[in-house]
Amino acid sequence: MRLYCCVIALLLMACAHGKSTGPLVFDEAAPSTSADMSADPPPDAADLRAVRWHLLRAIESHALGQTQQAQEALDAAFGILADLDEHDALVDTVQAATLGLAIERAYFDLLPHLERLPADSHLNLLLEGLFEEKIEHLPADAEPLVRIHQLGRRCDMPIDANDRVVASLRFFQTPRGRKTFATWLQRAGRYRTLIVDILRREGMPSDLFYLAVIESGLNPRAYSRSRAVGLWQFMANTGRMMGLKRTHWVDQRRDPIKATEAAARYLKKLFAEFGDWRLALAAYNAGPGRVRRAIARADTNDYWQLDLPRETKNYVPLFMAAAVMAKDPQLFGFKPQAEDPAFAYEEVVLPEDWQYVDLQAAAQLLGIKRQVLHDLNPELRQGITPPGSRPSYVLRVPQGKGQILLDQYASLPTSQKAAVHRYQVQRGDTISGIAQAFGVSTRVIAAANSLRNPNLIRPRQMLYIPIPVAPKAKQARGSRGTYTVLPNDVLSRIASQHGVRLRDLMKWNGLKTTLIKPGQELVVRQQPIPQEMPSGETYTVQPGDTLWELGRRFSVSVADLQAWNGLKKVLIKPGQQLIVANEQAYTVVTGDTLHSIARKFGLAPSDIARQNNIGLSETLLAGMTLQIPR
Repeated sequence: MRLYCCVIALLLMACAHGKSTGPLVFDEAAPSTSADMSADPPPDAADLRAVRWHLLRAIESHALGQTQQAQEALDAAFGILADLDEHDALVDTVQAATLGLAIERAYFDLLPHLERLPADSHLNLLLEGLFEEKIEHLPADAEPLVRIHQLGRRCDMPIDANDRVVASLRFFQTPRGRKTFATWLQRAGRYRTLIVDILRREGMPSDLFYLAVIESGLNPRAYSRSRAVGLWQFMANTGRMMGLKRTHWVDQRRDPIKATEAAARYLKKLFAEFGDWRLALAAYNAGPGRVRRAIARADTNDYWQLDLPRETKNYVPLFMAAAVMAKDPQLFGFKPQAEDPAFAYEEVVLPEDWQYVDLQAAAQLLGIKRQVLHDLNPELRQGITPPGSRPSYVLRVPQGKGQILLDQYASLPTSQKAAVHRYQVQRGDTISGIAQAFGVSTRVIAAANSLRNPNLIRPRQMLYIPIPVAPKAKQARGSRGTYTVLPNDVLSRIASQHGVRLRDLMKWNGLKTTLIKPGQELVVRQQPIPQEMPSGETYTVQPGDTLWELGRRFSVSVADLQAWNGLKKVLIKPGQQLIVANEQAYTVVTGDTLHSIARKFGLAPSDIARQNNIGLSETLLAGMTLQIPR
C-alpha cells in the first residue's frame, strides 16, 4: 500500500502539472486505475500516457506478487521515457521528471524481491541495491582486502582497501550485480580506447574510464530520472557550463567524444579545487557545493568521514570496486568473454549546399541499417542532421562509406528524404498561421528554431519547418485515401504527415480519443484525391491542403508557388486557384519569331531560348511547341 499511495500521489501531481500541455496531457483515454490494465498496451507507445500506463501495470503486478511482470513493465516505462527525451523536444519536463521519480521509487520498492537487476540499470538503482549489502568489519589480512591492495597497485587512481569497497565487490558478485558487471565488461571494448585516449590527452588518470562505466553502463543513451544523459550523465546545466550544446536537433551530452572531452575538463576542474580524487568524484556525483558544506561541517577533508548523501557514500566505493575488478575479472568469478568491437567510423564534412542529411535515406543509400548511423551519431535527436548548420555538420559513417555518401546522396529524389522547409517570415505572419499552413504544430516550429517566445517572430526571420515524410496512402473505394496504422504511430503525427487537421482526421474516422491500434485502417482524406491537370498549370485548393503538400505533389518549391501566385504568406484557402507549374505550352504559328513570342508574354527572348534549349537565332516552325516560363 505504501507503494500505491506514493506513486498514485506522484501521478496525480503529473496530471495536475499537465493541464496545458496539448496532446501530451493525460486524459480520460489513458488508463488511470488498475481496472484498465487488462486492455491492450497504448498503441502510440511514444508519449507520457504510455509511460504512465506501464507504470500502473507495474504497480498492479507487484501487488499481485508478479515480480517479473512488474520489472518488465518498469523497464518498458523507463525505456519510453528515455526515448522521449532523445527524440522529442516537446515533452513536458515536469511530467517527465515526476514520472521518472515514480518509476524509480517503484523500482526501489520492488528491489528486495528481484533476483537480478537489468543489464542497463541506471546508477541510482545500483546504489540503492548496494545500500542493502551488509558491511562487515574485516581484519586487515582478510582475503578481500589483500586482493584490493594487490590489484589497486595496477590502478592510476587511489583505491582504498576497506569494508565499504569490499561490500561493493561482493555486490557485483551477487546475482543482482553480476549480470550488470558482465554487460559492462562486454561494452568496454567499444569505448575504452576512445575514452582513455582523451583522458590521457587531457593529462588525466586513465582509470577514470570506470567512472563512465558506473555512471551509464557505457550506454550513450543512458537516461536518469533527474534528466542526466549520456556516457557521463551530464545534467543540462552542467553540460551547458562545459560547452555541450542541446537543441531540438542535437544533444551533445550523448556524443561519446564531445561528452568525454567535457567530462575530462570538468573532472580536472574538480580535482584542482579539492586536491583529492575521492572528493572530486564525490563532487561529480553530488555537486561541489554539497561536498564543500560536508567538509565545513566535519572540519576534515577525509572523504570516508564526511556526512554525504547515502548515494554518494556508495558512489566512490562502487567506482573503486569496478576499477579493481576490471583488472582481473576472472579472479572474481567472471568467465572470459568477447568484447564489443571498438567505436570506429569515418567523418564526412557535409557540403555547404546540403541543408541537412536524412539518416534513413542515407542508410538506405549506404546499404546499412539506420540504427548504425544513429549509433555512430547518438547526439542527433531528430533523425536528420541540423538543417543549415554552420560550420558544416560533420557526420560519422562506417569506414569506407564516406565517399559514397558524398557522391550519391545529393542525387536522391526529394521524396525519399525527410522534409525541412526554410520559410522567411513575412509581415503580419503569426506562428500559428505558419504552423497551420504547413500542417504542423506551433510547438514543433518553436522547438525546431529554439524560440523562447513563439509570439515574437519578425519579418525576414528564417524559420525551419520540419515536415514528416508521409507514408504512401493506398487508394480505397470512392477515391478516399486510407492509411494502415503501424506500431508506435501517433494520430497527430499521421495527421501532420498527410497534411490534414487532427480534428478532421478524428471526425472522418469517428474517433472520440486519439488512441489508435496497429493494423487499424484510417481515412486520411475525405474529399476526392485531386489529380494534376493535363496541362499541369492550375489547381483548385481542397480542404486540408497546405502549400507545402502541394509543392511536393507538383514537384515545385513553396517559394515558387508563392512567387507565381503573388502570395506573401503561406496560408491558402479551399476553392483558391493556384498556378502550380512554372511553364506553359505555346504552339508556334506562321510568322512567329522568338522575339515576337517573348513580347507577347512579357519575357526576354533569352528566357524562352534557355527554357527550350535553343539558340536566339533559331528558326521556328509552325506547329512547334515551346515551353514558356512564368
